[in-house]
Amino acid sequence: MQRRRISAVSRRSPLLAVVRRSPVRDAVDRDIRRVLQPRLDLPLPPGPARTGDALHVLRQPETRSLVYERLDLAGGIWRRLGRILRAVYRPQAALEFSCPDIGPGLIVSHGFATIVVAAAIGEDCLISQQVTIGYSDKGGPPVLGDRVRIGAGAIVIGPITLGDDSVVGAGAVVINDVPPGAVVGGVPARVLAGAQDEFSALRRSAPGPAEQ
Repeated sequence: MQRRRISAVSRRSPLLAVVRRSPVRDAVDRDIRRVLQPRLDLPLPPGPARTGDALHVLRQPETRSLVYERLDLAGGIWRRLGRILRAVYRPQAALEFSCPDIGPGLIVSHGFATIVVAAAIGEDCLISQQVTIGYSDKGGPPVLGDRVRIGAGAIVIGPITLGDDSVVGAGAVVINDVPPGAVVGGVPARVLAGAQDEFSALRRSAPGPAEQ
């Protein structure tokens, strides 16, 4: 068992080595640390992530999908290396990205049957499984602010903006702008009066040392 675990870690070392030499290393490092600490109401673990922790997180195919999207956006040799690595270290097969601006600290939880087509995604966002983000018949794709959380099975479509610290409930269908800090749910989604996100960064009085 121990031998198999060591072998699995060693097989992922080239992927981590490329990431740590690339222009996306800081964004991926925050992705990894955010996976290790997904609660926004608690401080982010100090960086950079330890090698063992980074290799552990890279076991997740959805994390690898995000890494390859970041390398692709970096262009040039990094795009080519990402495509080579993709053939060896497989991404999540049912996870698709199309976004020119992805902030650091993104978590894609599970990632199964998830499509993310966005104009921009802010820092420290969380997207759950079976989520659809994309165009509508009204035009372009959404913009996600910082620390946006989208629950499983939600649909977010059209040229709308999800404000900073907003939360989309599981199964919601969002077709209108969401105010900062709001919690929305339902079909079509509406602001849920009195609802609060108990894990929101707004519950912290100040950011942790790693987030300064």
